Amino acid sequence: MSVRNIDIETLRARMTGIGEQLTGDWSSQLEQHLHLDRDTAECAYWHSGYHQALADIFRIMDGRQSALDTSDTSNLCRAAG
Repeated sequence: MSVRNIDIETLRARMTGIGEQLTGDWSSQLEQHLHLDRDTAECAYWHSGYHQALADIFRIMDGRQSALDTSDTSNLCRAAG
């Protein structure tokens, strides 16, 4: 299996794990949709997470870093799933 395939599978596992949390434990937190209100901490965190996800995708697509390497991230957890 190529590194790119491993990266894609790692990203899929993360997405699955986060999706489970969003429909499970976190679903009640999302009911108020505070992440959609400008100037809230929830909005800032949502955009920060989205920005980081896009940066991770571009880094992997450019071949600069494997999705398995989380040494320079604030959350050292690997796949959430």
